[in-house]
Amino acid sequence: MKQFARKIQVALVILCLSSVVSAQDFLLSQPWSATTVVAPSFAGYTGGGRVFATYRNQWSSIQGAQTGLVGYDQYFHPIRSSFGAVLSHSSQGGGMLSQTQFNIQYNYVVQMTKKWFFRPGLQVGLFYRTIDPSRMVFTDQIAIDGSILPQSAFQATQTSLVRFDAAVSVMFTHDYFFGGISADRLLGNNISFTDQPETKQHLKLNVFAAGLIPISKGHGKYDPKDDVTFAALYQWQGQYHQIDIDAMYHRRYFMVGVGYRGIPFYSPEEGLTSNDAIKICIGGSYAGFSLSYSYDVSISSLVDVSGGSHEIVLSYRFLERKPNDRSFFCY
Repeated sequence: MKQFARKIQVALVILCLSSVVSAQDFLLSQPWSATTVVAPSFAGYTGGGRVFATYRNQWSSIQGAQTGLVGYDQYFHPIRSSFGAVLSHSSQGGGMLSQTQFNIQYNYVVQMTKKWFFRPGLQVGLFYRTIDPSRMVFTDQIAIDGSILPQSAFQATQTSLVRFDAAVSVMFTHDYFFGGISADRLLGNNISFTDQPETKQHLKLNVFAAGLIPISKGHGKYDPKDDVTFAALYQWQGQYHQIDIDAMYHRRYFMVGVGYRGIPFYSPEEGLTSNDAIKICIGGSYAGFSLSYSYDVSISSLVDVSGGSHEIVLSYRFLERKPNDRSFFCY
């Protein structure tokens, strides 16, 4: 039992220290339901307005990480521009490390041809980051017999900080395709809680693309409309590389999907793999409201202790023109 508890403690230490040192941002299992987190170019993609809320519980059995966010975005037809805002809060290790962030977004829609559009986007915001050393157990505090020593070599000179940041993105869209790239953490802030050494926040790159295959367009208001969407998202931040591949089936009010997170056949360090999880998602929509739930089945080395990850997304879309004249699809 002591050995099992020790493994959990070490896992929490690794989780918290990797966040303090490398400053990796939170990940979502349903990025296509909270697209403005991926890139500011997604603001206003519905051709109208949208509000959404997301809650994620990652590695619930070991107090891994919890993330909550709310967002708003809207497209304004007279000025061919979209505005958005996202407020997020993430907590790791049961509150040992937390970050609250607020971003505002803007993009402009450029019509290149009858079917193709170009959307450059900009994001600015600030984040508030805190640490609670009293709730942390470091590796140098774990004695050979499993007991916990009172002191660690890590000593924080401050327990909170506020930083400004920015992001840019570009995206090309079509009725049945979109693709683009975003660059976040452009200011490279120092987020160290100690005087030395500095810990620079790594640039974060998102490269994304998706395509839709229509199966049935329907012939009337109550006819079924079927399609299959394939989407890919590559995320790179410092030493972390991640790929999300999703396949989603939609039938008017119903959606089901499967996905994979990780990088096959890639090992960041000897003895470690980049296989993370298999994702299963189900959801539905009616009268502008959408609700979806996903569960991550861990396939990493934490498979026996993590408890998987749960994520739920609720959104509402409004002021869409009928018929909807948005320049591209997305869910």
